[in-house]
Amino acid sequence: FLSYLHLVFDNCITIIIAVIAVIQITFMGSFGDYFASFNLLLSIIIILLFLIDFNLVVYFTLVSGLLLDIYSSLPFGLFMFSMFFSISISYFLLLNFFTNRSFYSVIFVGLSAILSFNVIFLIFSGITYLFGFSDFYIDKSYWFKLVYQMINTLIILSILFFIINLFSRKFKPNFVRS
Repeated sequence: FLSYLHLVFDNCITIIIAVIAVIQITFMGSFGDYFASFNLLLSIIIILLFLIDFNLVVYFTLVSGLLLDIYSSLPFGLFMFSMFFSISISYFLLLNFFTNRSFYSVIFVGLSAILSFNVIFLIFSGITYLFGFSDFYIDKSYWFKLVYQMINTLIILSILFFIINLFSRKFKPNFVRS
């Protein structure tokens, strides 16, 4: 029965991630530069990194990267690789440096995920541009969008942290009594 519940949970999260991907791809980009800089998928995956097993987070990361790659004009796999490596870096930081699952941990892991995602994205897109596979290049507006993306990710992570903190004990510290 528990394996059935896990299967239902995994399928529900996959559907939610697909809906968020559709919202991010179709609606967010049509509201201007500020709203286009919301990275809802990465924010949700960062929160999931704190809540569920890393293997499931990798699965959801690859699914969301795949959905972004399908609708992108950039070379296939660019978003999937960038998201995978940024979540792997975030998981490493979560395990080794930000172990207490506090609000500050969520914020710093989120910022590191956004920065590592953009660095990896720029490296891979730069390589594809050099080999002529892509016409993506960086202009001045990219850096403004990056700042907007960091601010928006902090807002989303803060809201999600406090909502989860109201209804769950996942982010509450447990003290050992002697």
